[in-house]
Amino acid sequence: MPEPTTRRGKDTKGRIVESAAALMYERGVSSTSIEDILAASGTGKSQFYHYFSSKEQLVAEVLRHQLQQVLREQSRFPLDTWEGISAWFGAMVDMQQNQRDYRGCPLGSITSQLLDHGDLLRTQAADAFAHWESVLSDGLQAMQSSGLLRDDADPDTLAETTIAVLQGGYLLSSTKRDVRPMRNALAIARSQLRSYASDACR
Repeated sequence: MPEPTTRRGKDTKGRIVESAAALMYERGVSSTSIEDILAASGTGKSQFYHYFSSKEQLVAEVLRHQLQQVLREQSRFPLDTWEGISAWFGAMVDMQQNQRDYRGCPLGSITSQLLDHGDLLRTQAADAFAHWESVLSDGLQAMQSSGLLRDDADPDTLAETTIAVLQGGYLLSSTKRDVRPMRNALAIARSQLRSYASDACR
């Protein structure tokens, strides 16, 4: 579907996506109907189908929206320093406990529901995670260039592993409604990253 060119059109589409993202995060993808989204966004069915050909296309937009959310949260921290990474980890633990009511990662929680929704959405979800990992990898590469990370470290592998450990921590924390598993998972991720710190940082 073509992108809206007017401010009003962009605002309408954005409102639909934001409402859908909030509802799907709270209730789940399958339990959120188009009618629910229309009511929450204050839009009509004709407006919805002007911007989206199907619920599947909307879910793809929600994936992008959730990715941008986690990247905005992450951008508040300098991920090219050890202190920045530690602060990012701590902020995610705090948000899980105090802001997200143990609903988990905005991106991971929706991705886990799409594995049986066909290859297109699964591939888009994989691409979203790859993008997230690449941003973290860029920070680790900068640390390597500045001498904070050993030359034999692989930033891409470390970034992928960190996100994987983070998602496991989110899952157990949400399941148990206890922040401890997430805090422990990120302590392990921090320890693994620090094992590649240069001698000057030890």
